Parts: sequence; C-alpha cells; structure tokens
Amino acid sequence: LITINQLTNCWSDAWDTSDRMENWEGVTLWEENDEDLPCEAAIGRVRSASYSFLDTKETLPKQIKHLKYLETLSLYGNVNTMIKSIDLCPEVATLAFLKDLRIAAMGLVSLPDNFAELGDTLESLDLNSNNLNEIPEVVNRENFPHLRTLDLTGNHRASITDLRKRSSAGENGIGLHVNIQKSDAIRKLLLWEELEALGLSYNFIEGELPDFEDEAKDGIDGVRAYKDSDIEGDTLKWAVENNLPRILPNMKALRINLNFMTGELPRWLLYHPYLMEWGAEVLIYPQLEKAIDSKGNNVGFDNVPTNYEYYFEAYPDYRGRYEFNDEMEE
Repeated sequence: LITINQLTNCWSDAWDTSDRMENWEGVTLWEENDEDLPCEAAIGRVRSASYSFLDTKETLPKQIKHLKYLETLSLYGNVNTMIKSIDLCPEVATLAFLKDLRIAAMGLVSLPDNFAELGDTLESLDLNSNNLNEIPEVVNRENFPHLRTLDLTGNHRASITDLRKRSSAGENGIGLHVNIQKSDAIRKLLLWEELEALGLSYNFIEGELPDFEDEAKDGIDGVRAYKDSDIEGDTLKWAVENNLPRILPNMKALRINLNFMTGELPRWLLYHPYLMEWGAEVLIYPQLEKAIDSKGNNVGFDNVPTNYEYYFEAYPDYRGRYEFNDEMEE
C-alpha cells in the first residue's frame, strides 16, 4: 500500500530529470523522439504516472501541479473506499497537457470548481467505483469537447435494493442516484454525440430512458433522425426510412446494466447501429435483480428482446457480420 505521504514524496521529486526516474515503476518520461512531445522542456519530465492500492483519507497532494507535462494519470484503489469522502484537489485541473485521467475506487465525492480547465485536452475520464452522489455538472459536452470516454460505473456506496429505503443509508448518501424523470443529467449524456464509450453500470439510476421520438421529429435540442448522409450504402437504410432518432451515433461501448431502470427500451437503443458491439444481453438489458425503485416498482425493462431476429430483419447486411453461423465454424 502507498500512503499519501509517500505519494507526496514521489511527486516532490518528480520534476527532477535525473536518470534515476527512468526505472521508476508506474512512471514514464517524455523522450526526445516522441512525436507528440509538447516542447523541448518536457524531455525527461514525467509523461505518465500510474499507482494502485493507496491508503489515504486525503485528497491528492498539491505537488501534482509540478508534473506540468503529465499526459496520463491513473490512481486506482483505496483502503475502505466506501467510507471515504475525498474531494479531488484543484491542482489537477492545472495540468495543461492531461489527456487521460483515472481516479477510480478512491472514495471520491466531488470534482474541483476549476475542473473544466482540463476541457482543452482531456480525452478520457474514468471515475468508476467512487462515492459520487450525482453526475458532476461540470462534466458535459460544452466543457469537454474532446472527451471520448467517460466511465462512471459503480459509484455505489451503500448496498440497498429498495430505493424507498435510501434515506436509511445515512447522511453520506447511497452513491450515484439519478431519477431520469426528475433530472436531465442522463439526457445530457445521451445527447453527447462525440462520446464513444460511456459506463453507467451498477449505480442507482432509476426511471425510463427517453425515447427522443418527438425531439427527432421537431428538431428539439438538436436531435434529428438518421438521414442518407449518415449511412454507407444500404446497410442502415431501415434507420432512415423509419426516422430512427440519431442518439449517441459514435457510441462503441455503452454500459447501463445493474441499475434501477424501468419502462420500455426506446427504438434508438434497440435499433442502434452499434448495438451488436455493446453486449446488450449483459451490459444493457439486465437491471439490478429483485430491486425496487422509489415508486415501489420492480426494476427491469418491459420489452427486452429474446433474440436479435428483429434487428437482422431491419439490417440484413449485419446478419453475416454478427449472427453466429455453425457452417462458418466447421
């Protein structure tokens, strides 16, 4: 285990360009021949830092600001994570070259007010297995135009299966609880067109997914249906002919399983062009088993398909690509 004091000592020396850093475990340095070298001053400075299994009740050390050419930061695992309440330090947002940030299983409950300063560079943000009670408002399409991967999986502080009893979890809350019908937080994520991977599994998200049918018809919030320019050949002709709402068009990995959702699965999801990439029978459809939402409803979607025949009928060119074929295995 690494304590916060040990990490502070490491980062206090981290801007030293001496040869001894080249062999530090979990640390890589910028080299002269790196194609994306930010500037000559970065040569020999820390490019990436990765640490696991910490033991701290405190936020990250302020010395992180001295790793000013840091491109990747990964911190994973804190002792007794579920009982921690750690606020991410504002110094993280001063790292002007940071592209990939992972603060996972640390007991994180908030992001700093200046977090949007990372918007010019951040491409991947992983906040899985923390203690966030809500989706941070600062993490949005406007603030982070280059973000492609967002992981909020498993912000699950309490082990409850009946949301009517969520107040019994105590003043720290149960974890990431969002009622889709009372908050627009999930809606905003679903309208983030540039996202390619979104993890929302194993939280306390309840309610029905928006279908975006009216929005696509009337052009509300920039939503529209698929059109010919969105497809190649006849592969997705069905989507155009049936005015399928164009939601998360670049999404290659969507995970919403093990939540408290109810109602109908919308058409934009059931017929999404990348549905077959998502492992939907595992990572989309199953909600938390034997769970109950705030209204006392048993959770789970009402129209989970039993097979993908409907999908291949709509997109026949995908049948050969995704449907299991015994003859091809022989």
